[in-house]
Amino acid sequence: MSKSKKNKKRNKVNHTDNKNKFNRKKAITVTVVLLVIVVAVVALIFTMHNKANDIVGTDWVSSSAVNASGDEVEMAEVYNTNYTSYQGSLSFKDDGTFSLWLTPGTSEDGTHSGKYTVNGDTITAAFDDGETTTSFYIHRNGDKIESISLNYEDYEVYFTLNN
Repeated sequence: MSKSKKNKKRNKVNHTDNKNKFNRKKAITVTVVLLVIVVAVVALIFTMHNKANDIVGTDWVSSSAVNASGDEVEMAEVYNTNYTSYQGSLSFKDDGTFSLWLTPGTSEDGTHSGKYTVNGDTITAAFDDGETTTSFYIHRNGDKIESISLNYEDYEVYFTLNN
């Protein structure tokens, strides 16, 4: 066999092998991309679920308030009462219900309840009367909730964990 015939055989490119390599790389790339998407969706669902669970099963008490000018005021001013140490309460259950107590007296005098939903750091609440809705706002330091606030008349009332 002459040298030129040997070189022709060596230089022959196998297109089938290249096509198979390309298809394997393509399949691996598609698999990796799909896996990343699935992990991201699961992480997002888990994070959203955990944010809603951050408020459940804990008792929150009113701890401070600010007026429309942003000045801190006594709780007695907010509740228009002489009880200077009065604390309202707020609780959320995992069944999507909440209870809010803002006024001094017995719980029957001032407890309001209804259903809530959480969207990010906003809690939308619909009271049992079917007419009243309000929003609570979650204030965080990193992932930890520092307080939940509610606009009440001309004040913003902050609730913190009851320790």
